[in-house]
Order: sequence, then C-alpha cells, then structure tokens
Amino acid sequence: MTRHLRPWLWLIAALAMLAGCYFPDDPKNTLATIERQGAVKVGVLAEPLPEADTKAIARFAESLGVRTDYVRGPSHALLAGLEEGNIHLLAGDIPEDTPMESHAALSNPYPPRVMLPGRSESRAEKRVLLLRKGENRLLLRLNRSLREAGQ
Repeated sequence: MTRHLRPWLWLIAALAMLAGCYFPDDPKNTLATIERQGAVKVGVLAEPLPEADTKAIARFAESLGVRTDYVRGPSHALLAGLEEGNIHLLAGDIPEDTPMESHAALSNPYPPRVMLPGRSESRAEKRVLLLRKGENRLLLRLNRSLREAGQ
C-alpha cells in the first residue's frame, strides 16, 4: 500500500466509526415518547408555578407541537417519576446549584433569577429545569428553546 493512501484510509475509518454514533442520543427515547404521546409531562415543585417557568415550558411544548400536562405531588415522588421516565421535566424555582443535580440533568439557565430565602438580591441564583439524565437529544431541544426565547 502506498504512503499516500494511508491517511485516506484512516480518515475513512474514522468517518465510518462516527457514522455509527447517534449523538446527541436519548437512550430511553424520551423525546420520541413526548412526540408520540403528544404531551410533555412536567412535575411541579413550587405552587404556584412561577410565570418564568410556565412560559419556558409553554415555548418548549410549542416548539415540539405538543401539549403540556402538569403533574403535582411530593417532590420525592416527582423526582422518582423523572428518574423512571414517567415525568419528562421538573420545574418550580429550581436554582442552578440545586442538590438534585446528582439525580437529574440541568437545562441551561434562563431568566429571571431565583430568589432563595436568606440571600440578597445580588446573590440570586440562575434558574433551570430538570430532566432525566442521559437524554441528550431532549436536553439539546430544551436548551435550544430556552436560548431562542432569550433572543
């Protein structure tokens, strides 16, 4: 084999390997489930649900062409529902530094900031939505929706 063909063979091999990847991927098919069911199920962690969260979720649902179904209950049950895939998002004044980060993926932050008890306005936290870990295609679509809304 000539020297001139080797770099091309490496390139072809690398492209073939990349073609086998499905990035971003949803290993549990959450985005496909939302589209098939025609609804995004949102667990509500704060009553009433803040207007900023309601608007962000409405824009996201509209971008997917689905309705929004809100689910209420104890926070531990909502988090379990998220981890099991029965709930697609959690919302309700969730700060960016939430301790639930070990159990769920975080969206990109969006305005306005969350005012936490005992903190001054200058120390307000950025707000996020939570979704099931590993569902990268869903996270990408959610973050795109949040970014477009901020423009």
